Amino acid sequence: MPMSFEDFMAAFPIQKDQTASTVASHDTSFFIDTGDKNANRLRAALNGESWHSNVRDLVASLVTAGLSDEFIAALAPAVTLDGYTVAQTTAELRPMIRGARQKGFGEVHIDEDDPLAGYTIMSAQELSAKVFPPIDWLIPNLLPKPALTMLAGPPKVGKSWLCFFFALQVAEAGHEVVYLASEDNDRRLQSRLSALCPFPPPDIHFIAGLSCERPLPKGQAAHAFIRALKAKYPAMKCLVVDTLASIRAAPSSKTKKDEYTLSEEEFSGLRKLAHDLDLSIILVHHTRKAKEGDASPVETILGSQGIAATVETIMVMKPEIGSQDVGLYITGKDVEQQELVLPWQSPGFGWPQDMVEGRLGTFQQKCLEYIRAHPRCTQAAIVEHLSCDKGQLSAAVNKMITSGLISRREGLLIAN
Repeated sequence: MPMSFEDFMAAFPIQKDQTASTVASHDTSFFIDTGDKNANRLRAALNGESWHSNVRDLVASLVTAGLSDEFIAALAPAVTLDGYTVAQTTAELRPMIRGARQKGFGEVHIDEDDPLAGYTIMSAQELSAKVFPPIDWLIPNLLPKPALTMLAGPPKVGKSWLCFFFALQVAEAGHEVVYLASEDNDRRLQSRLSALCPFPPPDIHFIAGLSCERPLPKGQAAHAFIRALKAKYPAMKCLVVDTLASIRAAPSSKTKKDEYTLSEEEFSGLRKLAHDLDLSIILVHHTRKAKEGDASPVETILGSQGIAATVETIMVMKPEIGSQDVGLYITGKDVEQQELVLPWQSPGFGWPQDMVEGRLGTFQQKCLEYIRAHPRCTQAAIVEHLSCDKGQLSAAVNKMITSGLISRREGLLIAN
């Protein structure tokens, strides 16, 4: 039997006085045929069970019932979990409402006098004349921001080494980076960092999952954790999550949704989070063994195709037969499809030689030329030869080391 909004809310164990006062000003003449389904959804959500999925389905039901966006958004205090703010929940509800309407759950009211009101129609000339800001690249033509990126590969191919390399590249460019290493401890991270970059840039921060007092949060709690990291490091532009499994919530055993839908919902939430926080989020994941008939390396990513359909940039690593180098297949919405071979430089990966040298500035190119002409030289010798600033040279040397162009051995510089 249909029930009022007040009866609907009274059916749930909610101690949120703010909700009643918030919705009191709304038109409660609407009636909602909820049955037990919505009651179970809300109870499950408040118990922390698949919060996003249950609240999204509840929102879709309310949209179908004809309730206004503002009326539904007023649910925020009632569905806010401990550790979150009402503002954060409201920010999650808004796209759920829009998504439900776009999928046709609620009736779209057309203005009888102007049925096209609210729709933007452009000619080809108008679209061509639009001016958009350039894409913000953290790594040129490879890692855009904001964006959700997935780096996948088989076990022991070097995914963590490559992510370390990317993180150092971004930090060397002056951007703040947080590296969440769920399967490492402090000692292992220190060893890897020392091997790759003895003088690391200051704007890279690490969280070693195995050295933390508590497990890493999953699902919606992981979203709150990422928001807290952004609050702690407002300048953070890149977050590496190594590995994806460490922040994924297990799907409810009661769900009737297929794997594709569940994956699409999960990664849409992470993609929105990346854009809300102006972040490039890199998720490290696994691939299965390639099968005959796979159209591209993307199909080897473990899990549903809903993952590949939702993330914005995909990178798939594949071992090169007979060497420690790896092939890197790259595709995405903003990046051009490309295939690179990244050389293993013991330890860590580097860029292909022509790609790196094409990115060097004039000063860095002069430093590299001197090092090639004078093997095992010191930084002091370069400073004297180029009459340059010590700090400027240190920055250039660090960048060339992390790019794999040169190495430092016993304080001496050698071209690779």
